[in-house]
Order: sequence, then structure tokens, then C-alpha cells
Amino acid sequence: MIITTRLIHALCLWSVHTASIEAGSSRRYWRHQAPRALKVCQEVAKRAHKWGLDPLEVIAVSYVETRHNKKLVSSAGAVGPLQALLKYWARKGDRDHITAGLRAWAYYRKKSDNTQEAAGRYNGGGEDSHYAVHVATHYRTLRMISRVAEWPQ
Repeated sequence: MIITTRLIHALCLWSVHTASIEAGSSRRYWRHQAPRALKVCQEVAKRAHKWGLDPLEVIAVSYVETRHNKKLVSSAGAVGPLQALLKYWARKGDRDHITAGLRAWAYYRKKSDNTQEAAGRYNGGGEDSHYAVHVATHYRTLRMISRVAEWPQ
């Protein structure tokens, strides 16, 4: 699959739209949160691609973790759109929290056979957890959309 800026934009738009449905599709969401979420999703996907990671997997993780919100902080101290624990994943010289999240995802993805297993390790809930299933489902939907986008026009 060829990853283009246009494809990333389309996939992120779909992911943000899915988040808007969960938020009740309000005008307020589309006016205030959606534009920021779209930018975060695109940044995460582009950087994942540069790291050699599957951008669709990382979009799915960002969606499930934070609905592409860059500023969320968990009660455990996980930060950024990928909710990385900085004490384990941040390194001196990192640009931002996205880098720590990509480092964590790369680590768990390398140790796993598939997206769902990696998501279960990433979250700590196991391969059959609701979280892992949700990430894998979002990923499969993104893959299906990307295949349709590649059809000849």
C-alpha cells in the first residue's frame, strides 16, 4: 500500500468523524475539537510512516487512546495522543510526546504477531481485552477504507 498525504488525510477524516459520532455529532465538536483532532491524527500518521511503522495501526491507537487529543493526561501519567508513559518511553531530545508513543508502539509491535496482540501489550490488558479488540477493529476498518481509496478512479 502506498501511503500518501491525501490518503492519510482521508483516513484521519474518517477517524475523526467516527469520534464525532461518539460525541453526538454536535456542531461544537466540529467547530472546536475536530480541526485539532484532524491535525493531531495527520501528524501521528506521518511520523509513524517516517519511523517505518504502519500509520493505520498508529491512527487506530491514537483514536482509541484519546480520540486524537494531544493534551490528555491519564491518572497514571500517560501523555499525548498515544498516551505514552514518559518515565519509560521518553528520551532526551524527543520533540514531543508523540515520539515517546511511537517508540513504545514500535517496541510492542516488534514483539507481536498482529495488531491486536501489540495493542494488548501496549495497554497491558492482554490480547483479548476490550481495548485491544477496539484498536484492531478500528485498524481493520482503516485498512478497508484505504483499499477502496486505491481503486482506479
